Amino acid sequence: MKKLLLFLILVTSLPLLAGPDLATLSKKADQYQGKFDAVTLLKDTTVKVAPSGMTHTVETTAIKLLSDTGCRTYQTVSFFYDPLTQIRRVISADVTHEDGSKTEIQLDKVKSYPQPARWIYWPNTRISIPFGLLKPGDVVRYKVEMRGFSYALLDKTVSDNDSRFQPPMKGQFYAIVHFQTFSPILHKSYSVELPKDKPIQFKFFNGEVTPMAAFTDGGMKYTFTKENIEPVKQEAHMVDISNVCQKLLISTTVSWKDKSEWFYGVNEHFAFNFTPEIKKKVDEITAKCKTDEEKIDKLNHWVAHYIRYSGLSMGKGEGYTLHPADMNYRDRQGVCKDKASMLISFLRAANFNAYPAMTMAGARIEDFPADHFNHCVVALREKDGTFRMLDPTWVPWVREEWSSAEQEQQYLVGYKEGQPLRTTPYSPPEKHYYRVVSNCRIDRNGTLTGTLALSAEGQTDSRMRRYSQRLFKAERDAYFTGIFRQVFPGAEIRKLRYQDPWDISTNMTATFSFKIENYAVVKDDSFYFRSPALMYTANDPVNRMLKWKFSDEKRAYGFRSSCTKLIDIQETIQLPGILDATRSKLPQKSDKISGDFADLNLSVAPNKNSVVTSATLSLKRRVYPADAWKNLTDAAGGFQKAADTWLNVVIAGGA
Repeated sequence: MKKLLLFLILVTSLPLLAGPDLATLSKKADQYQGKFDAVTLLKDTTVKVAPSGMTHTVETTAIKLLSDTGCRTYQTVSFFYDPLTQIRRVISADVTHEDGSKTEIQLDKVKSYPQPARWIYWPNTRISIPFGLLKPGDVVRYKVEMRGFSYALLDKTVSDNDSRFQPPMKGQFYAIVHFQTFSPILHKSYSVELPKDKPIQFKFFNGEVTPMAAFTDGGMKYTFTKENIEPVKQEAHMVDISNVCQKLLISTTVSWKDKSEWFYGVNEHFAFNFTPEIKKKVDEITAKCKTDEEKIDKLNHWVAHYIRYSGLSMGKGEGYTLHPADMNYRDRQGVCKDKASMLISFLRAANFNAYPAMTMAGARIEDFPADHFNHCVVALREKDGTFRMLDPTWVPWVREEWSSAEQEQQYLVGYKEGQPLRTTPYSPPEKHYYRVVSNCRIDRNGTLTGTLALSAEGQTDSRMRRYSQRLFKAERDAYFTGIFRQVFPGAEIRKLRYQDPWDISTNMTATFSFKIENYAVVKDDSFYFRSPALMYTANDPVNRMLKWKFSDEKRAYGFRSSCTKLIDIQETIQLPGILDATRSKLPQKSDKISGDFADLNLSVAPNKNSVVTSATLSLKRRVYPADAWKNLTDAAGGFQKAADTWLNVVIAGGA
C-alpha cells in the first residue's frame, strides 16, 4: 500500500518535473536494495550559452534513499560557489516519503554561509538544503538555477554584458560532464543550447551516449541522454574516477594551440614584469652560482620556500590570470599560479626563458581542448627548444626541481605561437631509491644486536623529509624511533643518527644501532627469526605500497602509487656458530620476477656463519593499468611475504 501511495504521489508530480517518469524510476531503484545506500533516479541539466560564453543552467536531481546510511548522507545537501564570479539559487526542494506524504522544503530554510577554508581563503559561499530526518524509501529532489561562465552561476538580474561573470576565455564554452559515479544513475540528460555562430565539438569517453541535435530560435540545441547507468566499481588505490568513468567533453575551442595562445596573451604583458627590487633579489640569490643549473635550483627553491602557499582574495585576477610579480613579491604569498608567476619573473630577471603552464594534478587530461586544469607550473625553455618543467608549489624543502609524483602528466604551455598538449617525462625507479644496509649478530640467547642504515633519494627522500619535518626538532627522534619500535617493540635503540630534514644539500639518511633481546626463538641449536631489514622496510610508512593488500586477483580499473621506486636491501646476520645448511630451512631458490611494471630479485643464502639477504624491488610506474595488478601482486606481494617469513637456521656449534 505504501509503495502504491508513493507511486501515485510521484505520478501526480510529473507535470512539475523535467525528464522521465519518476515513479517508474523509483520502482526500478528497488533492485539495488542492500547493494547501495542511494540511487540517483534523475539528473537533468539544461544549459543555455550566451554569445559572451556566459551560461544559464537549470539542474534537477532526484535521489532515492535505500539505507540508513543514505538517509544520513542526504539529510543535508550542500554545494558551494564563488560569489565573485558565480551565484547559485535553489528553486525548489522536496521529499516524497514512502508512505506517500510529501514535504516541501521552505526556501527560507535553505541557508548560505561562508565555506570553511584552509590555505585558500577565497570568499566561497556554501548553500545547504536541510531535508531533515529521512527514512529508507524517501526520494529527495531539488532544482538549482545557475548563471555564469561554464560553472559560474548568477541571479536573474545579471546582464550578459557583465564582464565579471563571463568566462576567462571570452566567448568560449566548455563542459566536462561525468555520466558515472560510484552509485547507479537511472536517467541522466545533459542539453546545451548555443548561438548559431558558435559551433561545438564533443567526444564521449569510456562508453556510448545517445546524442540529439535540434534547431532553436537562437541557434542549435544538443542533448545527450543515457539510462540505466551502472556505477564505477570502487577499488583501493584506483586512479581518479575521471580517468575511467563515462564522461562527455564539449568545447567551442578548436585546438590546444588556441588555448595555449590565449593563456599566453592574458598573462604575458603584465604578470611577469620584474621591478628593480626583484632584479636585485635575483642577483643576490644567484651571486655565488657558477652554472645555470645552480641558478635554476636556487631561484626555484627560494620561491618554493619563501612565497607562502596561502590564497587570499585579491579582487579581479583569480582563476587563469596570474598575479603580477611585484604584487607576489610584496605579499610573499599566493596559490600555485602566484608561485609560478613569481618564479617566471625571477627566471626572466636571470635571463632565462620561462612561461606559465597548466596541468591537472591527480587525473589524466584527455587530448580534447576542454578545461581539465587545476594546477599552474613553470615551463623553462631550454636552449634546444624543449621545455623543462619546474614546480615551486611542490618542492618546498625537498631536493627535486619538479615533483616526480607528477611524472607522465599532461600539461599545456602558454606560448605566443601556441603549443600542443604535452606530457612530462618518465622518471625511472633508480632516481627514487630506498636503500637499507643492515649488519647484525644473533647470540646464543637469541639477542639481536647491530646496525641498520637507510638512505633515500628523489620522491622517497621527499616523503621521508616531510614526515619528519612535521615534528619539532626535540620530537624528531620520535619519528624514526617510533617506526623502529612499532616493528620491534622490545628494541633498545643505543644510537640514532639522521640527516637534518631541513638541509636539502644532501639526501636523507638514518642509522640505528640497536639491541633486541629474545629476537630469535632458540631451541637447542635451532634459531627461528625473520629478516629485520625486510620487516623494517615493509613497515616504513615511506613505502606505502608494501602495506597494500593484494588479495584481489583482478581489477577493473587502473591504479596509482605515489611514484616510481627502487627498494634495495642488503643484510648480513651473523650466527653464534657455523650454519648447518642441510638441517636449516631457508628458501630453496631465489625469487626472481621480471615484468613490464615491477621486478623482484630476492635471495636468502647461507654463508659460513651468516645468513645473507639481498632484495631489490623495482616499481616502474606511477600510474598502472588494470592488467599490471598480477605483476605487482607477484613482485610487491612477494616482498611482503618474504618480510613475514620465519627462517629456521641450525648451527653446528657455539661461538
